[in-house]
Amino acid sequence: MAREASLKESRRSFEIAREVLPDGGSRSTINLSPHSIYIKSAKGKYLNDIDGNRYFDLNNNYTALIHGHAHPEITKVVVNQIKNGTGFSFGSETEYSYAEMLCSRNQNFEKIRFMNSGTEAVMNAIKAARAYTGKSKIVKCENSYHGSYDYAEVSLGVDKTSPEKLKPKSMAYSSGTPQGVLDDVVVIPFNNTSVAKKIIEDSANELAAILIDPFGQTYGRSIPSDEFLEMLEDMCEKYHILLIADEVVSFRAGYSGCQTERKINPHLTALGKIIGGGFPIGAVAGQNAVMDVFESHGERAKLPHGGTFNANPVSMAAGKKAMEMLTKEAFIQLNKLGASFRSSIQEVLDLSDVDGKVEGQFSIFGMTINDAILSDCSERGMPYKSNGLHYYMLCKGYWLTPGLTGVCSTVMDSSDVNIFCETLLEGIRALRG
Repeated sequence: MAREASLKESRRSFEIAREVLPDGGSRSTINLSPHSIYIKSAKGKYLNDIDGNRYFDLNNNYTALIHGHAHPEITKVVVNQIKNGTGFSFGSETEYSYAEMLCSRNQNFEKIRFMNSGTEAVMNAIKAARAYTGKSKIVKCENSYHGSYDYAEVSLGVDKTSPEKLKPKSMAYSSGTPQGVLDDVVVIPFNNTSVAKKIIEDSANELAAILIDPFGQTYGRSIPSDEFLEMLEDMCEKYHILLIADEVVSFRAGYSGCQTERKINPHLTALGKIIGGGFPIGAVAGQNAVMDVFESHGERAKLPHGGTFNANPVSMAAGKKAMEMLTKEAFIQLNKLGASFRSSIQEVLDLSDVDGKVEGQFSIFGMTINDAILSDCSERGMPYKSNGLHYYMLCKGYWLTPGLTGVCSTVMDSSDVNIFCETLLEGIRALRG
């Protein structure tokens, strides 16, 4: 059971780490105040830190570990592959057999190209759309996260544009973003169909692609309407724009991904996270005609694409095994578990008369808590208040994202829902005094 006083070794490690690592690490998304937590080991649905505390992991490396930690079947194929080499500067049978598997699961995947992260996948999907269309500008939704590529970051973390202003402004997320980047990103308001349509039409002749996460925003808490998605597809067809689906997170929605659940047919799809089986991975999948930009045809391809660890055999072996385990039945059970978490948490909030709501879809849930006594400053990099619900749950051995998002894995079951909700109810009552 983690408590503030029992993180002595993590505190010491943080002081050492920040002498050589900015913020004591290499990911902004793991910042906690007053210091990070350092993990010693992980197995199944649990994390163990260097102070001896155990945490039920409802973060799962930000949705990537759909089978939990160190799953024995995945570990077995990985160890076997490591014994036979980790990288060759050549292709492998595992690479093309895994590509065949992924393409067989979705009618929109005719060919696929592997890389090493979801950010790379989005980046290369955008570059492919530009290479194919000969146009430079892209469309993205205000405050939609698509990784750390500078074009994909535009207008992230900004105040939502008020309806009367009609057109969101392209704004930098990272300091030093060139104006040219901002000029090539057309920002539309999320889920405002009429305004977004007008903005797209005004720039249609310059647009290479529309980038959309069919899951929505903030891990699927804000869900795009059917009308909004249909409008985007219509605009792409009418003006010869490519539709890019960012399914780096949302591919966990079902056997063929979220796009099938939402009945859209993108030209390109960016993939990552769960398809790596716990190892670094990214991929761009799409129609033959568009994916042809990666083909050399005896000369330099329209989109040259290298990468020392692209399709490395360890990630290929782990990813293939992970996806083999994700049968249609496995997705049904996983999504039932997500629904059970959401309904049970809502019962807790209703019973406690909490000003808040449960959001999310498929195998992800999120809590938005408006009660000042329960809320904490849980945005990334901000300090926790001593009475925050996220901090309370952390101290009781539950690791969610700082924004109170939970992610299910196949190693969880219904008993985990009950215990979590009992602790949540106890926390609400304790914090209210």
